[in-house]
Amino acid sequence: MLHYRYKEHDVIFTLPLQGKPLYLVGTFSNWQKQAAFKFEKVESGYVLKKSRNDLNKIGNSGYIEYCLWGEDDSQPLPFIKDYPVGYFFNSQSFDCQGNGGCNYLLLPENINQAELEQIGKDSERSLTVKKTSAEFSSEHTLANFRQVTGGDLAAGVLFRSYHPVIPSRSEHPLLSDIEAQRQQTAMRLLEEHHIRTVINLSETSEELTNFLRLAPLSYYKALWSEGQVKHAPMAYETVYFMSDRDESFNADELGFQTGIQTIIRHIASSPGPYHVHCRLGSDRTGVVVAFLQLLMGAGKAEVEQNYLRTNEMAIGEFRSFRLLEQALYRALGEGCFEAGSLEAGSFGGRSVVKDYLQRLGLPCSIIDRACQHLSCNE
Repeated sequence: MLHYRYKEHDVIFTLPLQGKPLYLVGTFSNWQKQAAFKFEKVESGYVLKKSRNDLNKIGNSGYIEYCLWGEDDSQPLPFIKDYPVGYFFNSQSFDCQGNGGCNYLLLPENINQAELEQIGKDSERSLTVKKTSAEFSSEHTLANFRQVTGGDLAAGVLFRSYHPVIPSRSEHPLLSDIEAQRQQTAMRLLEEHHIRTVINLSETSEELTNFLRLAPLSYYKALWSEGQVKHAPMAYETVYFMSDRDESFNADELGFQTGIQTIIRHIASSPGPYHVHCRLGSDRTGVVVAFLQLLMGAGKAEVEQNYLRTNEMAIGEFRSFRLLEQALYRALGEGCFEAGSLEAGSFGGRSVVKDYLQRLGLPCSIIDRACQHLSCNE
């Protein structure tokens, strides 16, 4: 039995439970208990009626995720294991939201069997954790390090990876031992690929300075000392859910539009090869790299393939392409993946991105210089 049913523009949740007050907690509430999502007590249990718009925020699964939470509880109610197969997804938090690693999904009414089966497969993949470097097929996969290709991107000019110096999963009980190996590998690959400019999406200049001042000498620190680590700090929330405006999720970071302009300016004014990273090298990095791929004329298949390779890192999380797709649609419109036609004078996603950057006020000369740097391996 599902917790919910659709009625016109609303979703009605019905729980045949008794006891203390309950809350609906999920992606739409940033996983916080909020008064607006408190159930009403009725004779048969609990009821909550919300508009679809109030719930319209997907999670890493590519679907709206939720769990049920008691008013005074420190963790959600236990996940019901006999909930229909395919209607759950692994949580990204270290403690798995306290619910056995699963969240419920609020699925579209028209979802088909093939999509349900894919959700089940992705959910199984999300549970995979590799704890030693020997379990990985390559050191590049271990460090989430790879070259970015597509369109007119030159070979050996754009790369992405896990954060080379600041830990991200060092306190995770299953990933703490492999954390240092990931970073050491990412650092070595930076040097092997002769990276000349790093674009850091996770730390402000002050935060990185405070960390690196006491850090040992490294290739990354040398680039930083030379002023070749450039900053465009943006939050996960900003790149995925606020890409349609210039508003930052955190006060000391950049809004999406300013962030993208900053990155294009860095590329236009700095030498390649370029390297983009955040903490995991998955979300903020994934959106920015996809944006650059589209700018250089890459197709949807190339963007999707590059984005989904992060799932090979096996950290007990999963990223659906639907998440990236929605972020790009918010910023650029649904035509951003359309193929261009030279005969028709259309350049598909490339022209969409260039028009977008010009609307933001970025001069054509800077856009063209950035494209030239990305298409030429000096």
